[in-house]
Amino acid sequence: MDANSGPKKPEAGRDAGFKERRAARHEMGETARLAPRALYNIEVKVRNLSACGFMAECGEAVRIGSHVALDVPGLGPVHAQVRWQIGNRMGGMFLDPISLARCEWTGVRAEEAEAA
Repeated sequence: MDANSGPKKPEAGRDAGFKERRAARHEMGETARLAPRALYNIEVKVRNLSACGFMAECGEAVRIGSHVALDVPGLGPVHAQVRWQIGNRMGGMFLDPISLARCEWTGVRAEEAEAA
């Protein structure tokens, strides 16, 4: 390192620990059931979904770090860990990545594929 160069600075607006998302997000507004601790279900509105996780609006507090199951049409209950919650929005990371091709929210319907 020479006198003019110091440690690399993060890009403007990004913290030093910032990581790019691993998967593209699909915007949506679908209603789903979320089961925290498998004891009860709450209704959430899924705002975006990727192979690795989701963001949803939730009327109840869900503990950060807790394990939940999100009922995804075409896949069934998908296990995730709550990574953050701000206000009524929360984000979860799937414990195992999902196949968006099998998800009814994001998959291409057979009749659409044939028409293309």
